[in-house]
Amino acid sequence: MARFEAAPSILGNIAFKKALFQSPSPAPETTKSTTNSELAPSASLIYKVQLQHDIDLNLHHIKKSIHIERLKNLRELSTKLQDDDWRYESAEKLTGLQ
Repeated sequence: MARFEAAPSILGNIAFKKALFQSPSPAPETTKSTTNSELAPSASLIYKVQLQHDIDLNLHHIKKSIHIERLKNLRELSTKLQDDDWRYESAEKLTGLQ
């Protein structure tokens, strides 16, 4: 997954985007049926949980990719230092400990 790429579940859900940018007031009811009025708050809760899950998942992938990049840079630096090691005397020898 790319460094700052959003999860596909967020990108494909238009209703989720609408719910995300609405005010925190309750969703208006289109019908007075008890089943529809009971589903609206639970759907809102599902979207909130899905948002939090997707944010946590993306944050995990971002941290992992940054960590992998950091390890790669440290590996390259270690290799470079090992290649240049023959040019310099050891610190122990310079301080007289060896």
